[in-house]
Amino acid sequence: MDNEQIKLLLVKYITREANDEEVVQVKDWIRAHPENEQYFAQLYETWQNMLYLNPKVIDEDKAFEKFGPVINPQETKYRQLYKWTKVAAVIALFGVLSFILIQHYAQNAQSIRQVAANKGGIKKIILSDGTLVWLNAGSKLKYNTNFGKTNRSVYLEGEAFFEIAPGKKTVPFIVNTKNYTVRDIGTKFNLKAYPNDQFFETTVIKGEVAVEGNVDNNAHEMNRIFVKPRQVLRIYYHPPAEKYAYKPNDNKDLENLNEIQVLQVDSGKMDRYDGWKNDVLVFDGNTLGEIAKVLERRYNVKIIMDDADLQNIRYSGSFKNVGGIDKVLAIIKGNTAIDYTIKGNTINITNDNN
Repeated sequence: MDNEQIKLLLVKYITREANDEEVVQVKDWIRAHPENEQYFAQLYETWQNMLYLNPKVIDEDKAFEKFGPVINPQETKYRQLYKWTKVAAVIALFGVLSFILIQHYAQNAQSIRQVAANKGGIKKIILSDGTLVWLNAGSKLKYNTNFGKTNRSVYLEGEAFFEIAPGKKTVPFIVNTKNYTVRDIGTKFNLKAYPNDQFFETTVIKGEVAVEGNVDNNAHEMNRIFVKPRQVLRIYYHPPAEKYAYKPNDNKDLENLNEIQVLQVDSGKMDRYDGWKNDVLVFDGNTLGEIAKVLERRYNVKIIMDDADLQNIRYSGSFKNVGGIDKVLAIIKGNTAIDYTIKGNTINITNDNN
């Protein structure tokens, strides 16, 4: 694609004017080079922040007309980002110079901070704005060094519990994952987005969050889904064998989305979703395949189950402060027709034919 085509496609994608073929072209361009992905992510975040500040002032038709001439992907990195700042200002149709995020990027080379919780461990951190974050085993949290100043955006790979500190309305707290973006409107929520899981899940304890698809998700045109207290939103990347009913109240454009579940949870059962930070594991009708992934991360082991029927066996139970996986497996074995062997960090689970 030449420069003019890229300009046009980026504008159409951001303003949701792109057709299916154009969406594929944009995604191919973004994935072609890490800098392309970074450029788009920063532009998209600026667009989202502008929407949050004053969504009514944005006329997407006018924005589309004015947006294109500014972008020039072949310019140097910082000049490109600076121009994208001006793009955001044009889109918003008002001169909020103090909100020029990309200009800040252009003038100050940013470094990325990363905090990780290794398999077998949990880590608690306090961000510079006072937000508390618990990272579950095998999770990573990334954020820029200027976090809390011009932005409160983080990138999560894995699972985390967020207790958001109050902040300025002009600087919302945003959690980016590979497939979805979560905007905090409340105070406490759990977010699960492991790369090897086939679903995205967020659970709101207090407050409210808004969820929408991002560039890596085919459902990029999904309406925002608002998740309220004691609700769980689960979106499957690939629909599972079992079908669930989802009846949205006010979203009518979800026919082409991956399968969605919105569940209301009793307050007494919330530990199924956030108990891990207090060393509590709760399984409520989960398959052994699902449980195995949790145990692998929790105890830093490799679990092998070659039998597909075995993986689909369901189990319910809770474990608190259980130090060794052998004790967990012994309890599961006492209630389920399984057997297992442990060799080092490798566990082989088989059917108990006796």
